[in-house]
Amino acid sequence: MMKRIVILLSLVASLLAACDNKPKMEYYKESGERFHTLYHITYESDRLLTEQIDSTMTLFNEVLNVFDPTSVASRFNLNLTDTLHPMLADVILQAKVVSEATGGMYDITGAPLFDLWGFGTRKGVTRQATQSEIDSIMAFVGYQLLTLDEANGRIVKADPRVTINPSSLSKGYVTDLVAQTLEEHGVENYLVEIGGEIKVKGVNPRGECWKIAVDKPIPDRDSFTSEPMFVLPLCDEIGVASSGDYRNFKLLEGKRVAHTINNLTGYPAHQDILSSTVVASTSMEADAWATAFMALGLEKSLEVLEKQPHLAVCFIYENPESGQLTTYERGLDNLELLEQ
Repeated sequence: MMKRIVILLSLVASLLAACDNKPKMEYYKESGERFHTLYHITYESDRLLTEQIDSTMTLFNEVLNVFDPTSVASRFNLNLTDTLHPMLADVILQAKVVSEATGGMYDITGAPLFDLWGFGTRKGVTRQATQSEIDSIMAFVGYQLLTLDEANGRIVKADPRVTINPSSLSKGYVTDLVAQTLEEHGVENYLVEIGGEIKVKGVNPRGECWKIAVDKPIPDRDSFTSEPMFVLPLCDEIGVASSGDYRNFKLLEGKRVAHTINNLTGYPAHQDILSSTVVASTSMEADAWATAFMALGLEKSLEVLEKQPHLAVCFIYENPESGQLTTYERGLDNLELLEQ
């Protein structure tokens, strides 16, 4: 009998020791600047994952940063490579889905138009583009001019002058990549935010849903006032992106020119939606759609949304009758509007 008690006590001691040796889980916060934008990451883990996060961001930069002349995307634009890198394929395929759904209003082959208006890789733009300049570019703008030859691992251009700028969904994509990296290392609760694009899963350090605040679109030529307009609680594994011309515009020849380009006309869109927030399964998809809706405007966005039931949105626009900021919401049952 005594022997059995000793064995039992030994087993209990072993189990207690095993519990004591179990890695301690805690929430870590990391922030910094990459790709000329800020990032903030909060995650629950048994260790810091700084090195893994940085490695993922570095790989993304090497492939998709068109502002880096050595990246795969930049070399593709210069016709120095046509190799179908998996990451490049991901963004082209997602972009094509949104391009087809919007009739080409959204199109990453509009890169030379962004350069022309000073929102791409071209620097020092001080005047508005002319119609003849736009016409000379439109001949090689169009998502139909790109074909993925997956069998041979190539991207085929119908015109060698075709270039891409995936900036309208690449921040969302790198946000997804970092989230994927965290999950590969056992992280179940996290918030990844890179340049305003967000991916969340699980709960925050208080054990509650993550709360995402979206700013009121208040433009100011000298500074931007950050004033939340609504808060969105999220617990599911989900991607969130917001787009707004009030934060990214230029003054060209005394005229305010916004960064959202209508790829069908070659001119800045200047639509009635001031801020577009999209919730989707991935941050990359949300990022692309948020930009697309800014280009479409409210009326056409509502038409397109009828065929995209999986998207949840909140548009902020100025009511033409009252002049007040008004919201259109779909699929965001827990959205908390703040007092205006």
